[in-house]
Amino acid sequence: MSVIQENRPDLERPENRELLGHWEKIRGDAPVPLRTQFNPMDVPRHLPNLIVLEPKVPDNANVRIFGTELARRLGFDLTGVDLFSMYDGDRAQEVVDMISHVVEHQAIAVAYSEWTTPSGHTFTTENLWMPLASQAGPVNRVLGSVWEVVEARADVDDLGGALALAQLLSKRAYYKF
Repeated sequence: MSVIQENRPDLERPENRELLGHWEKIRGDAPVPLRTQFNPMDVPRHLPNLIVLEPKVPDNANVRIFGTELARRLGFDLTGVDLFSMYDGDRAQEVVDMISHVVEHQAIAVAYSEWTTPSGHTFTTENLWMPLASQAGPVNRVLGSVWEVVEARADVDDLGGALALAQLLSKRAYYKF
């Protein structure tokens, strides 16, 4: 089991810091906000880089919302797709383990992924994953926010629809505070 840090994550992207602040605000004194408390329209500037998963770990994590900028960069829209099915082998297990950790431990996950486009352009994303609970208590949604660490260039080609081009870097951490 990965260690869960008992502090607020130190995020690089101001957008991720802002979304985490919104998550904290709607959560109040609860360990995790209810999914009914999260309205994507309350954070309009985040919509292009937002993901909402409906996880049934470890079997699947269906994408309910996939931001337009993420779809543009990937090369297609993942809405309605099982995120876990988009990966193979060890990479698939890393993603399943990370989302499972968020769900089962009601923890926030922060990970960095390195990507390479078909033309050879490389970039790194900061990936923030936050749990949202059902009225009954268990986590039934995961809110994700994916931003490039260095501002994206508009002229860079997309990933050609291959999530397999991502490699998780060694920096991955979990938080509860």
